[in-house]
Amino acid sequence: MEYENILVKDNGKVRTVTLNRKSPLNPLDMDTLREIKDAILNSGNRVILLHGANRAFSAGADINNFMKLSNDTAGVFAKEGHDIMNTIANYPRPVIAAIHGYCLGGGFELALACDLRIAHPDTTFGLPEVTLGILPGFGGTQRLRHIVGETVAFGLIATGKRYKADEAYRLGLLNELSENYLETAEKLAQDLAKLPKESLRLVKHLVRNSPDEKFEEEIDAFGEVFAYPDREEGVKAFLEKREAKFQE
Repeated sequence: MEYENILVKDNGKVRTVTLNRKSPLNPLDMDTLREIKDAILNSGNRVILLHGANRAFSAGADINNFMKLSNDTAGVFAKEGHDIMNTIANYPRPVIAAIHGYCLGGGFELALACDLRIAHPDTTFGLPEVTLGILPGFGGTQRLRHIVGETVAFGLIATGKRYKADEAYRLGLLNELSENYLETAEKLAQDLAKLPKESLRLVKHLVRNSPDEKFEEEIDAFGEVFAYPDREEGVKAFLEKREAKFQE
């Protein structure tokens, strides 16, 4: 498979996958996610390091695409997104996210699917989907809840709040903050690559795999919100750079 949206570099037992969209904020679309999935599945069982080129890890999905989705097609979109995120979460070797700039929406869900997260102190995090009249659709509601707990996750998702890396670290979302975040992540990846792969596989299986029936409910809910007028108003308001006027 030829890649148009990512760069792939192998260094021994570590594969670095870099989001490299033409837009400097690395918006996620399904083609990009499919390329990431392919690069991971065909990595030769290497430790994976995910990184974003330019100004961001990823600022999330291309909002323009949300105007094209109906409640039926939105459900299909979310289902494929879930499948790709689950591929990352279930990959037998460690997957590390090296994060900088913006890590929002689907970009944050991509980072949440990884095992370890190293971030630059200036990174901005958030799941702002509710401000568009929709909700996280790639597993974000469940993965964030597993990490920070129900009360904190609800507050962060329901308000669409953006927050800096120091708060994300305090909440337990990050393993480390570093001005040299990429070098730190690369060293961690190389250190993990030296450890016995079967032990790491079993540790990941025991610690990370947590079956949850609400993953399927999230897919259904993502499709459902696309049937409501607030979704169209929220997306239009974002694109037009104005405050949304949601129904009372």
